[in-house]
Amino acid sequence: MSGTGPGTITTTEVGTHTVATTTLLDARLVMAYATSINDENEAYFDDTRAGGLNVHPGIVFSLQWKSRFRPGQPTNMRAAPFGVHAHTDLRIVRPFQSGEAVTTQGRLVARQQIPPGVYSVERYTLSDTHGGIIAILDYNGITRGATLDGDDVRVEDDVPEPDFAPNIDGQPEWTHEVHVPLHAGQQYTECARIYNPIHTERSVALAAGLPDIILHGSATKAIALSSVVDHCFDGDARCITRLGGQLRAMVFMNTDIQVVCHQVNDSDGERVVHFSVLNESGQSAIDGGFVVGRA
Repeated sequence: MSGTGPGTITTTEVGTHTVATTTLLDARLVMAYATSINDENEAYFDDTRAGGLNVHPGIVFSLQWKSRFRPGQPTNMRAAPFGVHAHTDLRIVRPFQSGEAVTTQGRLVARQQIPPGVYSVERYTLSDTHGGIIAILDYNGITRGATLDGDDVRVEDDVPEPDFAPNIDGQPEWTHEVHVPLHAGQQYTECARIYNPIHTERSVALAAGLPDIILHGSATKAIALSSVVDHCFDGDARCITRLGGQLRAMVFMNTDIQVVCHQVNDSDGERVVHFSVLNESGQSAIDGGFVVGRA
């Protein structure tokens, strides 16, 4: 067998669990995550404010990354450089709280063959010290160019997403331009504690078939969430109950992206915001994005 490319991905791992990790959301980590995406909302930095620090919901991506390994199943180093983050669906039961310990554990619930490669769905449960669920994260990725070794396998169902009917005139509610600096990949890597060298080392990105280093998909999504929180929820991330969307086109360093709000719907005390993110070339970096929160 040739040693080039990602090779074959097995279905035997479907149904297995990742290692459970417990992380203290201390002030250092809470502030570092907000710094990772250049969020300047003082609620993430002023620890003298009433109620303490707010926690950016995107911190789940840091917690997920830490607990992604499955005991007894070594990392497929051949396939790893070809893995990209494709889709997430985060359901938040209650806001994360600064100072609490969060235990995170995932389960591989699906693998299927799609044209770009192998699509995998991991479902992470994030719990407090009493066992109460804080959030559930579906973290879905594609191993580009890989081949599944059998039929598609799924052991848990997807959760339906909010419906979206585009505005008749097609005009956005608002747009927000965000600059992605040259060091964004390194900054997110170190502050969010999520290291994959395709986001930091050009030689690795090129070897994996990418044109250059690319921004983490979770960073793009967290940046978009920050824009939505500031525009639609008065800067209060504690209102957020759900975040989803598909990652599409790549975001490169030293470019500008556009967060586009397509629609805001309020009903029964709940607000649903539909958004997308465009990269500097006008391609959809996030498609079908949505945020749900308490209005």
